[in-house]
Amino acid sequence: MTTDPIALFKTAPEGIAAETALLVAGEPACLIWRAAAPAIVLPWHFAEQPGFDEGARRAAALGWPVELRRTGGGAVPQGPGVMNLAMVWPAGPKLTIEAAYRALCEPMIRACGGMAVLAEPGATEGSFCDGTFNLSVGGRKIVGTAQRWRNRDGRRTVLAHAMILLAPPPASAIAAINALHEGLELAPVRAEVHAGLSDFIPGLSPEPFARTLRTEALAALAELVPAQG
Repeated sequence: MTTDPIALFKTAPEGIAAETALLVAGEPACLIWRAAAPAIVLPWHFAEQPGFDEGARRAAALGWPVELRRTGGGAVPQGPGVMNLAMVWPAGPKLTIEAAYRALCEPMIRACGGMAVLAEPGATEGSFCDGTFNLSVGGRKIVGTAQRWRNRDGRRTVLAHAMILLAPPPASAIAAINALHEGLELAPVRAEVHAGLSDFIPGLSPEPFARTLRTEALAALAELVPAQG
């Protein structure tokens, strides 16, 4: 049995498939993972829009092939410099989308706080996959979040996902996202509004941070599931 806090996959679709398997199983679970190969991942519905194919071709030419996911949000980089947190749990009748986002963000805020980094929720103008439940440090985005809900036989299950920037996104990733955005007629993103945890934690090692994050996420699930059940 492995004790590694981070599951390592060759590609982002493999990590996304692992998250989906947890969602289908429907039991409380936490998964922290990374992908070796770079990619830009965005919601599947964008593939139906005019301009997607050309934007995806341009992104791939920059070294960032485009992959699709079933959660919401916008385009984000995956691969080196990125870590993901997925939390899955049965959603009780009172659970709201906002409450699920807060349940996802709190473990990350606490894990960052344990390393003297103040992460705050809120939108980050000019960032990719912008939203109210981004996490930023000093006004620079380090986390993007998304959700997917499953309703089967009257039982709701939520998958809450976070993309955590361990290092600032490389210029090629920003260029690839902007190539997609141009094709989809979306506003461009700006590199300078993003940061990585390594900007605030000198000598950051992903494994110790992941262990702390996993402990916090599992503690949150232990409290959340009885409250929602």
